[in-house]
Amino acid sequence: MKKTNRCAALLLALCLIATLAGCGKADSFTTDLTAFYGQITADEGFPMMMEIGEDVAENFYPGLTAIQREQTVLYTAAISATPCEIAMVEVADDADAKAVEEIFQARIDAQVAGGAWYPETIEGWEKNAVVVTRGNCVCLFVVDPSLGDPAAAFNAL
Repeated sequence: MKKTNRCAALLLALCLIATLAGCGKADSFTTDLTAFYGQITADEGFPMMMEIGEDVAENFYPGLTAIQREQTVLYTAAISATPCEIAMVEVADDADAKAVEEIFQARIDAQVAGGAWYPETIEGWEKNAVVVTRGNCVCLFVVDPSLGDPAAAFNAL
């Protein structure tokens, strides 16, 4: 009977160790950001968007082009008076993810400080802009709530 209890205790201990082995590790989340962009912009009411090329990215997100990225999806509304922008990148490590968070927050701050030009556009950036990080994927979403909640959708992946 004693031997059975020891075996059971050993088995339970091994199960506990296996369960806790993943604790403390960074979230290794990854997803196809291009496919996700397609999903969140599929609504026919979504404004016309244009891709932000690498040549323009440095103007929108100073410092981003210096960071090595695994995936990059950058879009802004084709009409500047429409406060809508989606920027999503996957980087290699936590330090780069933190740097991208700061770059995206600086974009929000600059738009709210007057870079968005029009009072309604500035208000849209102020109320609707959010930076979301999951694993090494960092996203900037500026989307009118009537078009959905891409941040919640991203976190639900």
